[in-house]
Amino acid sequence: MRHRTVRLLAGMTAAVAALALAAPAAADTTVTTGAWTPGSPTGPGGTVPVADLHQLPGGTSGSPIVVSNNPETFTGNGWLMLHSRTTSTRGGSAHALSGTFPIYLYHQNGAGSTRYLHVFVTNPNAGSVTVSASGAAYTNAQKPLTSDPAQRAGTGPCYAVADAWSRGTTSSYLSGVSVAPGQAKQITRITMNASNIADGRFEVTASAGVYVYTAVTSDGNLGTAVNLSQQDTSYAPGNIKSETATTYGREAGVYSTSGWDTQTVNAPLPPAGNHYGLAVNTTSRQIPAPDQTTPALAALADSSTRSWGNYGHHYTIRLVLQNTAATSRTARVTFGSNITGATDVPGNTWNGPIAVTDNGTTVVQTVYTRPTVPLDQLGTYTVAPGASRTLTLDFYVPGLITAGSQLLLESI
Repeated sequence: MRHRTVRLLAGMTAAVAALALAAPAAADTTVTTGAWTPGSPTGPGGTVPVADLHQLPGGTSGSPIVVSNNPETFTGNGWLMLHSRTTSTRGGSAHALSGTFPIYLYHQNGAGSTRYLHVFVTNPNAGSVTVSASGAAYTNAQKPLTSDPAQRAGTGPCYAVADAWSRGTTSSYLSGVSVAPGQAKQITRITMNASNIADGRFEVTASAGVYVYTAVTSDGNLGTAVNLSQQDTSYAPGNIKSETATTYGREAGVYSTSGWDTQTVNAPLPPAGNHYGLAVNTTSRQIPAPDQTTPALAALADSSTRSWGNYGHHYTIRLVLQNTAATSRTARVTFGSNITGATDVPGNTWNGPIAVTDNGTTVVQTVYTRPTVPLDQLGTYTVAPGASRTLTLDFYVPGLITAGSQLLLESI
């Protein structure tokens, strides 16, 4: 794909905000014997009751992440997301990014005809900037998504994007491209037919601070997209949803971190018949203490103040199953949903791959949960007397899922 360079309109701010540093991850954690709960989980469908979940040890990690998801469904042309200035129409603020950082986007085409979704960066610096970009992006025309929740496992563009990152099969979009001062460089252009949805995750490396934009056009011309992005009133119409005291809203802007790293959880296995539940991808609105979201650094004023869904975030969970007993012990590890019910709802699912590394051997598994089937077993692992077994779970939070999951450890 060709990537054109376009000069920006006059008036582009050259201010470069400092890159936010992620808080250091916590030290290794040991699960005490007394922290395990006797018996089987008592939550619906065999889950751990939400109130009994423990915070996932570790902490937020990684660089800031740029998110474009508000409006989720656009109905016309215009810019979707920017973090280059404060606009007179949707607020926001300037926050340039350098080094390596991810971009996550999810949009639906409600315009009634083919539209082009542009992702591009601009250089507000006095000198040239070198930019590289890799990632994956798909529409449901490329990766169909079944509407039946019972059949969604491993389908759709959101799954495919997370899978590409989990398997290391992402594509190169830009490689060491020089962007002159006051110019824009397109990372990708996604063709979206009427009613298409698009999901994408990219990682950009910039030698100095750059701004990211997403915009929609009818003609597919980057110049058109850039011109729209420079006019405050030329934002794309659609279902813009703001955050309220009881709703999450949607994300558009820069959020402070892009991952969660547990460091290492040492888990001495108790006798059979005990369990331990860890909160995964939770928010303070679901469970007051185990919040795993981070604040916005430069979100549009009508968008979420925190990364409520953590879409596109990278989780790494390290478990060391230990056996201090004189006989073998076995652990069952299960990924589960905190949302359960008698009816399946398309949005109340987890549909994504998890790379499970067991003592050095990695297998990518499709993990799928929904309200009526809230648990999906990752595996059972036997540990010899006096030995240990290391499991690493590595995944990218896919789109079209609900926040609020759990990791269930059982001694069986």
